[in-house]
Amino acid sequence: MPWDPAGPAAAAIAGADVWVVVADSEALPAFGGPPGPVPGRVLVTGEAVPERPAFVHTPRELEGAALRPAEGPAPGREPAALLFRAADFPPGAYETVKLYVNRLLSSKAFLAVDPAFLVVRLDEPSDRERPELTRRVPGGVLRILDVGCGAGAGIASAKVRHPAWNVTGIEWDPDLAARARVRCDRVLEGDLARILPALEKDGELFDALVFADVLEHLEDPVAALAAGRRVAAAGARLIVSVPNVGHLSIARDLVAGRFDPIPAGLTDARHLRWFTRTFLAEALEESGWRMISIESEAGAPAPDTAAFLALAAQWPDRDLESLATYQWIAVAGA
Repeated sequence: MPWDPAGPAAAAIAGADVWVVVADSEALPAFGGPPGPVPGRVLVTGEAVPERPAFVHTPRELEGAALRPAEGPAPGREPAALLFRAADFPPGAYETVKLYVNRLLSSKAFLAVDPAFLVVRLDEPSDRERPELTRRVPGGVLRILDVGCGAGAGIASAKVRHPAWNVTGIEWDPDLAARARVRCDRVLEGDLARILPALEKDGELFDALVFADVLEHLEDPVAALAAGRRVAAAGARLIVSVPNVGHLSIARDLVAGRFDPIPAGLTDARHLRWFTRTFLAEALEESGWRMISIESEAGAPAPDTAAFLALAAQWPDRDLESLATYQWIAVAGA
């Protein structure tokens, strides 16, 4: 059940004797179930990473992976979840949920990590440069619009090599937008369905537009691409990346009767549209862009692929390139 951070803590914990409080809803549990409470202790999650194989794409693949403890959480990152008995830690009469949870986490003498209470945390891809995208930005570009820039590093990190770039980001998430402001020259916070028409009205034009892992989150990706086309300068380039629904990990899970949405990656629960190469080409054409190329980006390989590829080899209409493609990356012209 959701807790209101500003609500009274006493009322929040009154409904149960034992609580598991999830602070990071995007972390994937790496345990069969939470352990039992330890009297007088607040159990906090440790972090694990796949060891064999070193990378997985879906929960089904994670279930078969060998895990090893991570070196530790990133500096300043709170545990993904905590477990405690309500009777051991009664809240103050006027303590809010936020203050209560912060007090539990700051009580170092009571914190303990249980090796059975582990999570796998997902990285934020916009916290690092996306070289598969930045290398496709043509020379001579000055003004770049990074649509759905996230934390801003995907494109703006390359400004160290391209100091003439002026990067404007659009981001709806306030926390990510705040982080992007450190990296981008300007960040416009809000819904791109409102911001793109506002840029057009103001007469702003951009030499390059980037839609990195954005279109799959939109109800109408064609309309967004068309709105981007209207703020493209003459000769501008569009760079788009989308996850490939035909990737081997998804296809294999479907054959096994599985499809498990998670907070990020190929089966991100927030995806509203699912792209193949053909669908991406159709969206670009319909929105008025002139397609230049659509290329495969393999990403990390799926684990244990031999048996499935042998099965796929018997299918006359197989597309082995699609099975090996994590993302399709398109370049188009105005």
